[in-house]
Amino acid sequence: MGRFWPAALLALAACLLYCGSVHAAALPSILVVGSLNVDIIVPVHRLPERGETITARDPSNSIAVGGKGANQAVAAARLGAAARFVGRFGNDSYATWLEQALKAEGVDVSGCGRASLPSGQGLVLLEADGHATSVVVGGANTDFPKASPAALGHLVKGAGALMLQREVPEHVNEAVAAAAAAAGVPVLLDVGGEDRLIAPSLLRLLDYVCPNESELARLTQLPTDTEEQVLLAAGSLRARGARNVLVTLGSRGALLLREDGAVLRQEALTPPGGVVADTTAAGDAFRAGFAVALVEGRPLQHCLRFAAAAGGLAVTRLGAVPSLPRRRETEQLAGFAGSGRPSSGTCGGGSAAECSAGGAPSEEGTQPAAGAGASAALPLPPLECPYQFASRLNSMRARRDLAGRQDGGDDVAGWIKRQSRIQGLSLVDFNHPQHTAVLKTPKKARALLESAGLAAGAICIRFPEKQFALGAFSHPEAAVRQQAVALAADGCRWAAELGARDLVVWPQFDGYDYNFQADYPAAWRRTVEAYRQLVDSCPPGVRVSLEYKPTDEATRWAIVPSTGAALLLAWEVVRPAFGLTLDLGHLLMAGENPAQGAALAGAAGKLFGLQLNDAHVKLGAEDGLAFASVNPTAALELMRWLQRSRPQGLHLYFDTFPRKEDPVREAEYNIRRVKALWARAARLAAAGIDRFADSHDALGALEMLEAEEGAAGAAGTGAAGAPAAATA
Repeated sequence: MGRFWPAALLALAACLLYCGSVHAAALPSILVVGSLNVDIIVPVHRLPERGETITARDPSNSIAVGGKGANQAVAAARLGAAARFVGRFGNDSYATWLEQALKAEGVDVSGCGRASLPSGQGLVLLEADGHATSVVVGGANTDFPKASPAALGHLVKGAGALMLQREVPEHVNEAVAAAAAAAGVPVLLDVGGEDRLIAPSLLRLLDYVCPNESELARLTQLPTDTEEQVLLAAGSLRARGARNVLVTLGSRGALLLREDGAVLRQEALTPPGGVVADTTAAGDAFRAGFAVALVEGRPLQHCLRFAAAAGGLAVTRLGAVPSLPRRRETEQLAGFAGSGRPSSGTCGGGSAAECSAGGAPSEEGTQPAAGAGASAALPLPPLECPYQFASRLNSMRARRDLAGRQDGGDDVAGWIKRQSRIQGLSLVDFNHPQHTAVLKTPKKARALLESAGLAAGAICIRFPEKQFALGAFSHPEAAVRQQAVALAADGCRWAAELGARDLVVWPQFDGYDYNFQADYPAAWRRTVEAYRQLVDSCPPGVRVSLEYKPTDEATRWAIVPSTGAALLLAWEVVRPAFGLTLDLGHLLMAGENPAQGAALAGAAGKLFGLQLNDAHVKLGAEDGLAFASVNPTAALELMRWLQRSRPQGLHLYFDTFPRKEDPVREAEYNIRRVKALWARAARLAAAGIDRFADSHDALGALEMLEAEEGAAGAAGTGAAGAPAAATA
């Protein structure tokens, strides 16, 4: 947000936010350009069927000021902002009433005009459970004159944010958004009101695209039933040019997919004892609350919480404008004091982690540790690792002398049975076609998994060398590339039938060995196109994930040799269901810090999988050693960045090679190691270790690690001399 603010305004906003009460007059105004309606509210027992006439629940209806633009302007004013509204008054008797109603709320309507049509109307059918269905008659709202962005420059002057909706002609939104963009004013678009795609010319002018769940589904033609689906749909909007996507999810709260790929979440808030009376204008209250907090310079997590409180209050009251909340009650529900920070001793209904330090959620939702800067605070993670585990199926071939009769034979079925003995393991990843060819059908694979008490985690593509030695997706011959795509697409089918979330592609042969051997741009273009074809060929719900490796004996140089290159590939593939699986050993081979790779992929919303192991990284030796056995501090930081990124739909896979060790014991060790390091990273987060990254304070971080190790050691030997549990 800082790119829109001169330094002086940033300093002013910071002072107002953290030093005293926020005064709307001291901050830039919120400009709302949009619709103004007379809402006619009819209470009904249920919605009528097609061709049916029903009787209202109440013999009388009610009339209220409405229209998304007017609602948001009044909401902003009631929440303490200097609100300006630009709309069109009709040529009927309602016009004067509407104008006086807005002025009475403190909304500046000097920029409004008069239309040659009657006032806009909203016909609202209000069901007994509070859900409202509306039909809007545009009227005067459709009678905006066309104007150039330059001619509208005076409107955005002095504005801290511009709020738009789609109940007015699109040319209005495009022109005023262009004027705002030219003036450096952030633009928020409520996508409700017009059931059509957003033109690219408008989308690139927007800073926040704000759909609800159903609007997001219609805009993207993607499902939005789960959070993962919502994120994929929001990601598709970002792929089309949207910067930040703010999605309201009703009782499920809201989430913000930021332009850097980070995801912020906010639970729904309702007042104690509050019940849903009418959902009309709840979304308007939410978006106005977000805009007000944004203009006041609050951290984005504060903006979301303030918005959720405003929306939560609105649903408990009837009508549009009548339901919009005031600032004091919104701050109280959010847990904020008059300064915009949470009141002392309360976290406003936040989680235990948020309230543990007693005070304000920071940028990411929790209180900084003592001495920590506000920007360093992040959500306190749970001590328990939330992810499921899988381990390399082929590792079950090792040390067959330690396998008992109950483990079955030395084949795929026997390996699955042997993995069932691993404490804490719940998933199996299959290689395709090596394992699947033996199993023959997904039905047989499911039966084996069910008998072992396990489930499928992913299908991993292993291209046969004889067919693809010169490349799979990058092969110079189109026919061979199509064969590779077809093989991988068949893996997607297996994933879908087994209920696995991901198809993991290891492009073992997509590379070269000698200088002058490859046409690098051509190989890149082929790879991009092949992944697009593959993703488009896979059933819905199956993600395609690239497991890059910088070098291999099969190809000394990879076409995609690093995390950065893999993210560039994902950017060019432009498919929400395409992402990355990072292998810790591969990251080390590339000379990369595993935590940094995971952080970058997580911030981009592209971290689909993580394969854990460790390595000495000697020439010609990939190792595949037990997790955190060689680089424990790097592994600890990797766990912390998993906690910070919170990737969805991830499971942790141990890609290790226990040739001399018992593979069952090694997998159990790996699981214990992850859980211990996760818990340790959570404790360090609670102690404020993230703050040292803000100032690049290496010694500060090292000293905290040293102190934490000393404390763990002191606590680890009690009277009986027993070591502490779960230390790493």
